[in-house]
Formats: sequence, structure tokens, C-alpha cells
Amino acid sequence: MTQNTEKDKQCEQQDDTQRAENKRVITVVLDDLDDVDKAMRDAFDKSKGLATSVGESIRDTIKSVKSTRDNVVMLRIDSESLEKIDELVDSGVTNSRSAATAFLVEEGIKARSDLFAKIAEETEVIRRAKERIRSLLEEESE
Repeated sequence: MTQNTEKDKQCEQQDDTQRAENKRVITVVLDDLDDVDKAMRDAFDKSKGLATSVGESIRDTIKSVKSTRDNVVMLRIDSESLEKIDELVDSGVTNSRSAATAFLVEEGIKARSDLFAKIAEETEVIRRAKERIRSLLEEESE
């Protein structure tokens, strides 16, 4: 009987050791899950704020584009561009293809403002050269 009791004690000790190990693993997993949960909540909170600010920026840009859209331009675009324009309309960001296109043009100009500044400088040089040529022609005809 002492042999059975000895084996029982060993089994109980193994069970206790296994339970302790299982408890430790569960605690580690729960701690990890808490960390993941916290990270996910933080990321969600940050993305919510970012989405709000991006949405406000888009809304402000659209309002400014809408208020100054007095000119009509006809253009041909590829299927991929049309798809993006339709996504803006379908998502409710803009109310029409026209507004979506105006928005994208405005954003493209803002994004490449450095390039457009250089183009404006060169265009001014070209305009002055044309004026000098006209003046030369007028002097020749007098």
C-alpha cells in the first residue's frame, strides 16, 4: 500500500507541476492577449483620428474646389482613372464625377506644387520672349 501511496504522491506532484505550468502558460497568453488588445485599441483610436482629419481635409478641399469651379473642361481618361473617380462618387466623398475630377486635379496640383512653380517660371520666360518677338515684328513693319 505504501507503494501505491508513493505513486499517488508522485502523480499528484506531476499533476500539480503540470497545472502550475498550464497556469503560467495561460497567464502569459492572457498577458500577450492584453498587450495585443491594447495595441489594437491604440491603433484603432489613432486611425479613427487620422480618418477624421483626412475626411475633414478632403471635405475642405472639395468645398474650395466647388466654390471656385466656373470653368468647363472636356477630357478623355483611361478606365483605371474613371474607376477611381467613380469610387469617390460611390463612397460619398463627392456627389458627381465632375466634382471628383475637380478634386483630383486640385490634389494633384497641390501634390506637385514645386513642379508647377518651376513651370510657371519657365512660362513667364516664354511669354516675355514672345512679347519681344512681337515688338521686333511691329518695329520691322513700321
